[in-house]
Amino acid sequence: MNTQNIPKKILYWYDNNKRSLPWRKKNTKKNHEYFTLVSEFMLQQTQVKTVIPYFKKFINKFPNLRALARANEHKVLKSWEGLGYYSRAINLKKTAAILLKDFDGRLPNEIEKLKTLPGIGEYTSRSILSIAHNQPYIPMDGNVERILKRVFLLKTKKQISKENLIKKKSFFSSTQRSSDYAQAIMEIGALICKPSSPICSSCPLINNCKAYKKKDFLIRTRNKLNKIKYFEAKVYKHKNKYLLVRNKKFNFLKNLVIFPMDEIEKKKFKLSFAKKINIKLSNMNMKIIINEEKKKKILKDSFLLDKSNINKFILPSFTKKIFYSLPNSQ
Repeated sequence: MNTQNIPKKILYWYDNNKRSLPWRKKNTKKNHEYFTLVSEFMLQQTQVKTVIPYFKKFINKFPNLRALARANEHKVLKSWEGLGYYSRAINLKKTAAILLKDFDGRLPNEIEKLKTLPGIGEYTSRSILSIAHNQPYIPMDGNVERILKRVFLLKTKKQISKENLIKKKSFFSSTQRSSDYAQAIMEIGALICKPSSPICSSCPLINNCKAYKKKDFLIRTRNKLNKIKYFEAKVYKHKNKYLLVRNKKFNFLKNLVIFPMDEIEKKKFKLSFAKKINIKLSNMNMKIIINEEKKKKILKDSFLLDKSNINKFILPSFTKKIFYSLPNSQ
């Protein structure tokens, strides 16, 4: 397949059709790096349309890296409230402090250095390098995968494997406008090559797309099996107050406020007659039994929260789901 003109076609489409997003505004190099950092953290597990108002509010409160690094953690979490996955906010603040201390307030331009920062893995590091530093990386998100699957009409398990998709990514070739190019490809996936009802007539890759020629737009996805884990949440209630703890025990929702919990065996979960709820995290399905305890335990990092203040306090949606499953807690 001739890919010589692919970058030119994609960038022409992008220049004429890109969305006006707050983190794309023209800015100084330093502020561009900061806006990229904040937006990439927010966009982890969250759609663009959801992120936009939170990004604006966050930047208004913390306009630069120094303001974020020196901010009170409670204020950072309050600005993040409603966006979910609060560990992102905690890691973002930690990263800001490290960048100020060790990198003169700038984002490293090497992938291995970026990956040492809290909350930055393979995908986010590549996004930052391409968008903030104009390096020739094309992050492999769901939008990019979908374009490749349709362009090459990839259907079998082997064809849609991560390894094969990475090889097929060479289709996009390269350009000196690496920052715009990475965003352009993801933009086409989000706006044109949508999961259902793709707008092929507006796609710059229409003449290169096997799915369009065959009129076969069905996307096969890799089966992602999340771990199933079992927990017992212990609810200690005194009058209208509930005992909550700051989570130091589990890697998920680290340092956030949860009900006291223990991981349990599947057998105990199955045999229990207590109320049961299911909660899905990004990488885990949690099955939880909820036991109301009569005696209040003294636990480290714990406090009592009046249910009338439940919406005034910064709580992860995880904790709220358990809270609202309790009798008369609405």
